[in-house]
Amino acid sequence: MSDKITPENLFNNIVETLADKHKSVSFFEEEKSSSVATQFNRLFGRQKPVHHILGGGKSADCLLWRNKKISASVLTAATIVWVLFEWLNYNFLSLLCFALVLGMFVQFLWTNASGLLNRNPSKAPRFVIPEDFFVNIATMVGTEVNRGLRFLQDIACGGNLKQFLIVCLSLCLLTLVLLSII
Repeated sequence: MSDKITPENLFNNIVETLADKHKSVSFFEEEKSSSVATQFNRLFGRQKPVHHILGGGKSADCLLWRNKKISASVLTAATIVWVLFEWLNYNFLSLLCFALVLGMFVQFLWTNASGLLNRNPSKAPRFVIPEDFFVNIATMVGTEVNRGLRFLQDIACGGNLKQFLIVCLSLCLLTLVLLSII
């Protein structure tokens, strides 16, 4: 039995080929054996789920609202910070001072109220920052300042007029911007 190419066979082969391709192409560009959940997680042809792209863990859970209490807390805290900085025109330093005064006030009331209630005053834990912390910060800042000064000295002694003028102009503009802010 020889298979002769007839118009009917050719037409049937073309129709079958188109039907097979139509079945294999999907909107999600997924494999044929993938489940509905996998197709939903990988919408628009992504290779990885959004949870994995966001780093997984608690931060991704918070961003994707999988833990509603934590997500609502983060949203509330961000809203409060936005209201404080935008509407009430607080800056960070004034907010920090206000928090310190409030903490001192609560500690003062707690200590004096314990005397009125015939209780022993509670020992508040001391908040002490180690000196090494400040030494490390000062060392790091000093290193960066020295690096910047070395760079400026290399520019001044380098002999490249174009680079020298660009740096001088940039420093002048920076000075004007800083003076306009103050």
